[in-house]
Amino acid sequence: MTWVIMLVSLAAAALCQMWLPAPAWLGQAKFPALMAVVLYYALNHGTGVMFGCAFLAGMLQDALSPIPLGYSGICFALAGWIASRFRRTVLLDAAVTPLVFGAACGSGAALALYVMLARQGLVAWPYGRLLLKLVGTGALGALCTLAAFLAIGRLDRLVGLTEAVEEFDGLG
Repeated sequence: MTWVIMLVSLAAAALCQMWLPAPAWLGQAKFPALMAVVLYYALNHGTGVMFGCAFLAGMLQDALSPIPLGYSGICFALAGWIASRFRRTVLLDAAVTPLVFGAACGSGAALALYVMLARQGLVAWPYGRLLLKLVGTGALGALCTLAAFLAIGRLDRLVGLTEAVEEFDGLG
């Protein structure tokens, strides 16, 4: 059942990432909805499930963009692996957890992706635009990850994959 919920979540995240506009005032940063799903599985499920999610999310993102296949999956897997190292030390039912991890991993994965693309000569941005895009991706990553934790967490509880906990109270 975990994989079914993951596939539905990834499909919904891919649609959101495609359709939500990239705000110009945030450096044309896209909503990192697929990264948010990976972070949910990194912090709430096993490492194997997270790596499967990272691979699928990366393939979806690369297939829906001009990024060469595999680049996003590497970034997602690295961010998810780092986040999963904190699984036992953070409060998963606090709203601050997805906000912090979403911001940090969103910016970190965007920077790693930029470095890989720049090394291949596929992209070259001025540092000001890169900084604005990283800040924008971090801000949008925090929002997306909070939304993913709420939505996927509710689905997991409905089918009995995780125990019922109180919803985020926003005070974290």
